[in-house]
Amino acid sequence: MTNARNHLIDLLRFIAATWVALFHFNETVNLQENWYRYVLKLGYLGVPIFFVISGYCIMLAADHSSSAKDFIIRRFFRIFPAFWFSMIVVLTAIAFSMITIGYNSVTTLPKDAASIFLSISLLTVPFSKVEIINWVYWSLTYEIFFYLIIWLYLYLPKKMQYPWLLMISILSIFIPKHEGWFFFFAQHWPSFLLGMAVYFIVVKKESIMGGLFLTSAIIGLFYNVIHHPYFQLSCIITASLICISNYHVFRENFFSKLGDYSYAIYLIHVPIGVYIFGSIKQIALVQKNILLNISWDVFLYIIIVCIAKFIFIKIEKPFILIGKKISTNFSNKNISSSNPI
Repeated sequence: MTNARNHLIDLLRFIAATWVALFHFNETVNLQENWYRYVLKLGYLGVPIFFVISGYCIMLAADHSSSAKDFIIRRFFRIFPAFWFSMIVVLTAIAFSMITIGYNSVTTLPKDAASIFLSISLLTVPFSKVEIINWVYWSLTYEIFFYLIIWLYLYLPKKMQYPWLLMISILSIFIPKHEGWFFFFAQHWPSFLLGMAVYFIVVKKESIMGGLFLTSAIIGLFYNVIHHPYFQLSCIITASLICISNYHVFRENFFSKLGDYSYAIYLIHVPIGVYIFGSIKQIALVQKNILLNISWDVFLYIIIVCIAKFIFIKIEKPFILIGKKISTNFSNKNISSSNPI
């Protein structure tokens, strides 16, 4: 099962991206008393779903990497090209605002070289004090630091790898949880760790280490009182479904296929759905009429999925292949240098 495409994870990615997008479409207007808006109000739970999936999938990627360098190169080309393209979409939204109303009503842009560098390298809030220009970028900063931890895991000698992960996991329970310092990632490490624990237990069949990681993740999730109980529940349900998917093959379907576009959907739904077309949601009739509300959200989401498909085909896939090619070349050079004729 580990060598085959996991269609349930693809489906979970699509559900999470959809939930977050619909949540943000409606976040700028007053809450209405209907079932639809109450369900969407929980759309922030798409983020912990992503984190759990990421913990599981990153360990799979690490397991299939030939070295720490191979891992980090592939992660770089997986994350940054699409992220940089989404920044262009944000700039387009700002241009749209300037043309239509005469000023930038969208977001605050970085004003100096240092802020620009931190913005394009995903070292903004919560790591630094530089504000994000897209509501979702904060979660990518967490992902970058998670990747760095796994990169160090691969870089360390074998006997130090598990102690390294265990140390980070235990520290994440007790160290202060706030933005603006190096260990900011501790707040969401338990949800990422939960996905890792599933990997070690289900895929690697290492019940002792997996059990230690699982225990640390559960303690971390419930010890951090900042999180709403639904946060912990969404993490546990996601981890359970990933476990099940390793023993029961989930068939590919239309929605699981859309999982390929989830990253692009996540990146562009705010600049397009809120920054550019958010004014539609300011119309009282659209807000209060549940049928119009749902119809507009679905229409807007279909547009975003189509754009996300373009991004996946024209940007994500080509750069993923470039990353694989570069990492393979590095690996071949290392082999050649270590085996001289």
